[in-house]
Amino acid sequence: MLGGRYGFGNNDCAMAPVTTQQPAQLSAWADIVERAKAGDEVIVTSDDQPEVVLLSMERYAALRGVEESAIAAEVRAEWDRKLACLNEPGAEEKLRKILDSTPAEIAAAANAARRREKA
Repeated sequence: MLGGRYGFGNNDCAMAPVTTQQPAQLSAWADIVERAKAGDEVIVTSDDQPEVVLLSMERYAALRGVEESAIAAEVRAEWDRKLACLNEPGAEEKLRKILDSTPAEIAAAANAARRREKA
């Protein structure tokens, strides 16, 4: 640690060993979050280049000049907006169709949607 800053990236020994095992990744993420919540500056790198900074909600709210509860309300409102489509008529059938689809079918549908968006 240098001056309360922690760096994490794909070339950082602090993250070693990096594996594809989810529990190890979750454990590393939990450590990173705890450092940010403790007030440390957590700089995430990619190829030794700073990409993003992770900070606590308290520090984020202070930077924005608002209360943490206001940010939480914004997040809830955004999720409510995104999930409102689940209350529309026919949503249950559409969701069941998606959940019953194979990964290949989901990929084909996503690729088709992307092509439509680009057109």
